[in-house]
Amino acid sequence: MYGREYNDKELRFEASGGLIHASLIMQDKETDSYWSIMSGDSLAGEFKGTALRELPLGEKVQWKDWVADHPNTLVLSVEGVEHDDNNPYDNYFRSDSGFRGVESTDTRLPTKQPIYSFHRQGKPYAVPFSAFEDGGVVQLGDRQLFLYRPAGVEIFYSTFAFVGDGFKRDGERWLDIASGAVFDAEAGRFVGGEGAKVERLDGFDTFWFNWSMANPDTKILTQ
Repeated sequence: MYGREYNDKELRFEASGGLIHASLIMQDKETDSYWSIMSGDSLAGEFKGTALRELPLGEKVQWKDWVADHPNTLVLSVEGVEHDDNNPYDNYFRSDSGFRGVESTDTRLPTKQPIYSFHRQGKPYAVPFSAFEDGGVVQLGDRQLFLYRPAGVEIFYSTFAFVGDGFKRDGERWLDIASGAVFDAEAGRFVGGEGAKVERLDGFDTFWFNWSMANPDTKILTQ
């Protein structure tokens, strides 16, 4: 999820209809600038070179999980049709190839390896899902990065990621060492503890080929 306010302008983003490295390019209606969701900046237009402002708020869920928590949800439809059962993305997610056969030029990870990706201090990073299934910790400079996905969940489940001074596993729980705060997987946050200095990281889940082709200097973090 990205912020909409840039240089005192509130922008309305929409899909531009274009792709770069098989990844979406957005366009804003106010300035006709084009924005890459993978490189994280504007590629052309008035805001060329401006970095997208990520917000640590977006979360992907499947419909069955959303409606269980929000049973009164209204569904927008087009002429009464809410969903087309002939979903072309089904084959895409089952395939080992990228969109329309695109293959990653960086072979450090497989083309369709699911990753958690983010930029920090201007540098791109990626963490393979395999490094943090059911929770995992990787080093990020002088701090630690805690990431969590329940074991065996669908790819659509959103990764929770936090930066802190240190994390550890205590039985079935994950703790922020300094404060004793406990990670609540249902709520997606750390709870309890005194003076917890845990920062929600503003990255997102994607595939290796999407991210690496737009961010060729990516550092891969593993346990």
